Amino acid sequence: MNRQTFVRSLLLAMVIVAAALFPAGAILAEGSSVPLPKIENERIEPRVIYIENPRFPKVSQEDLHRVYRSAAVLVRAHFGLTMENPGNIATRNIDHVFSRMAARERPRLDEIIGDFKSGNVDWDRVRGSLVKQIKKQKDPLAKQIAFARPYLTEPLATDDLDSFVRAVTATFKARLTHWTTATLADGHPVIGSVPGRPDLPINEWVYWSLMAKRGIEAEIILTNQLVASVEYVEVPVHTSLRGGITGGSTEYNPSSQFGSSVWVSLFPYLSEDPQIRELRGGRSYTRDQALRLAGAMLAHEMGHQLFHLGHPWSNEACVMRPAEALDFAAWIGKFDAERCRIGSSPAMTPGALKIPVW
Repeated sequence: MNRQTFVRSLLLAMVIVAAALFPAGAILAEGSSVPLPKIENERIEPRVIYIENPRFPKVSQEDLHRVYRSAAVLVRAHFGLTMENPGNIATRNIDHVFSRMAARERPRLDEIIGDFKSGNVDWDRVRGSLVKQIKKQKDPLAKQIAFARPYLTEPLATDDLDSFVRAVTATFKARLTHWTTATLADGHPVIGSVPGRPDLPINEWVYWSLMAKRGIEAEIILTNQLVASVEYVEVPVHTSLRGGITGGSTEYNPSSQFGSSVWVSLFPYLSEDPQIRELRGGRSYTRDQALRLAGAMLAHEMGHQLFHLGHPWSNEACVMRPAEALDFAAWIGKFDAERCRIGSSPAMTPGALKIPVW
């Protein structure tokens, strides 16, 4: 569920539409990337924070520690590192975190974000971006169609590029706009205007990326917020099929001891929304299962963060192979550290992933 495959396209777009977006010298330097972290004694002690949206399902300190412990087990098994106990995990209100960023950046970032909440998305532009992304893939079109077909909301007219792009775009649109009508316990939309609350871009992936770039003082960020959005960049097909949901990401952070921060949304694990269940293969999770699976996503992102590992698509035993749709239970059931050691494939070679510095 990591978006590093197209982050450079997004950042370059940001430079084009807003050269004044960042302070002098902070614009993306083409070719510059985060160096591999130096880890001593095979032990790490990441700082962890929790960003809370009070409208969303509550998550306790014990819940957060269970996610962390689940990740620690996998990090030890797959990467050979010990994660030290983080102690008390500080909670930050999401409005406080995002209000300053939104006030400073929103007029410029809106140029590259589709406003699906108001129905103002240029879907033709999205289709054009999908065409570019599909053509860049190493897999032939037939394999990409076979991967996507089970998750499309409408059947393909024919198995050609034009029909495929139209079906993926229709799926993207249907699943993303769902969140403007689906509601939380307060009766208001999961994503949209809520009386008495500020209008902030808390669901937008761009801002979660920007939060790390601004130097938030944490290596690990957990949140109960759903992050689902559409940007005018080359969004991967698998993200489009989920309706723009990003469950976690690894982003450049100049204040991090590892050079980057990871964030993970707990919403896809805790929610019982019908669309979420559909993308999870029809499964409902107990609280224990949800927290354990969220820990697996955290371990996946930490593989990007600590070793800059890529996605070994051909090896289902790897924690670094992304889950299909949101079917996390099937994903974790295939893990086998012995069959996917570091260095066992090009994608599992440290440095395979380049985390852009911008």
